[in-house]
Amino acid sequence: MKMTLSIISFLIFLGSCNVKNESIYQKLHSNIYKINDQYFYGEKVHTYLIELEDKVLLFDLPTYSYEVEKFVTSFEKPLYAILSHGSCGIPDGTRWQEKTGLKVYAHEGDTHHPWLKMTPDVFFTKTPDFGENIEIIHTPGHSAGAICLFEKTSKSLFTGDTFYGNNHGEVKDFRKENHADYENPSTRIESCKKLLNYDFEHVYPFHYEIIEGSGREKLTKYLRDK
Repeated sequence: MKMTLSIISFLIFLGSCNVKNESIYQKLHSNIYKINDQYFYGEKVHTYLIELEDKVLLFDLPTYSYEVEKFVTSFEKPLYAILSHGSCGIPDGTRWQEKTGLKVYAHEGDTHHPWLKMTPDVFFTKTPDFGENIEIIHTPGHSAGAICLFEKTSKSLFTGDTFYGNNHGEVKDFRKENHADYENPSTRIESCKKLLNYDFEHVYPFHYEIIEGSGREKLTKYLRDK
């Protein structure tokens, strides 16, 4: 009887561990994960992990915790990250670099971004090569060094703050927002138009809402007459 109770207790313990581990992330596609419970100065945001054949690529830096570290290192592949824009260079980036050897990339245009709080390993002008399935797109406007990432197999576009969804499943009109000195809304519109050259379906932003399945059509609609 005691042995039976011990086994049941152990199984309950394992179950609770699995629930906890699964709550750390949400699987979006076969090799793409959203890291849950991410906040930027109190605002809920999205950070992502893309598993590639020979590496793991983070799109923007998650808040450091032991549980998240355990998840991102569980793939047993070298760790890389690319910042969508300078604001995503959070102080925890330094901790990730020191504890996991994470190599962080950012566009040279954001070298002196006022919100950049850690030192990337590489400031690039020439687009880094993360494999044939990944394309990095320079999309200035929200900042001079803003970039998007296109994952071709899943037709997923990671947009940072270049554009994002609203609560109604449409593209949120960023022209109506307050703008910092380093932002250029007109340039941002032109960058969004450039993104229509890509055959994407899903939009995975940093702030605000994800758009699943019809992202290119929604962006086309938003840009009409702009």
